[in-house]
Amino acid sequence: SEPRSNVSEEAEGGRISIPSKWSAVIVFLGVWLTFWAIGGVSAARSLRRHFNLFLCFWLVGWTVGELAVTYAILYTIGGKEVIFANSETLRCKTQIFGLGLAKSYVVREMRNLRFQPATGAGKSRRASRIAFDYGANTITFGADLEEAEAVALIGRIQQRCPIAGTSSVQGSGTRFW
Repeated sequence: SEPRSNVSEEAEGGRISIPSKWSAVIVFLGVWLTFWAIGGVSAARSLRRHFNLFLCFWLVGWTVGELAVTYAILYTIGGKEVIFANSETLRCKTQIFGLGLAKSYVVREMRNLRFQPATGAGKSRRASRIAFDYGANTITFGADLEEAEAVALIGRIQQRCPIAGTSSVQGSGTRFW
């Protein structure tokens, strides 16, 4: 199959663009969000007629749910991860329609760039991705990449960023020091 990612060379280093993965669940979430919004408007009107502190808190939670689902829909439609790699930094940016936040990581502090296969099942399923250790944290990007594509991207990143302890796949067993 065709890779999802797009790799290019730019003045600031290598650039990898990984668009979001389409899911039919987004259609369901769009319909659900419509009815959820109708319910929220109805609750807000009720709150205007007679104030209720419990309803205020409930409405805040309702709004947070609407925002989370809206973010998921927008990310699926127009989202992508953009990774810039050069000899000094690796910058990961999550964008929705070109807008987003970036985090930069110093290459000399990065360890063990690797592919992490998907784990779990059902609601507890965790998508496959590329990961590296950064201090006491594990940083991940490239959700739902196939292993072959992820390994190829790791190779491209490694050409630009000499990251210590890089492997292509992380084993599923327990690692001891």
